[in-house]
Amino acid sequence: MAVATWFGATGHWYQYDVYNILSPWNDVPGNYIFARQTMRGWVAIYVGQTESLKDRLTPHHHAWACALRHGMTHVHAHRNDTGDEARIWEERDILAGNPTPCNQ
Repeated sequence: MAVATWFGATGHWYQYDVYNILSPWNDVPGNYIFARQTMRGWVAIYVGQTESLKDRLTPHHHAWACALRHGMTHVHAHRNDTGDEARIWEERDILAGNPTPCNQ
């Protein structure tokens, strides 16, 4: 499985596994990024966190259509069961360092 590294505004880095957009998901808490692969690397389109990757990462996600319009090719995700506060902090750190078109 491919791995991508994302940097937050704090300089902290985060390792994410790279998945096909229609991959099956486990019912685990985690952080995720809707991303587009380019010749220069990965571009974040939407950054989020959830208590259940299985329940959240579906075509019914509120930002799914926006992400597809902006060229989403993959979903980056990793399990993060250190608590809501840690997942939210990571989401905000990555967003502050990687502005996205679909986080409104």
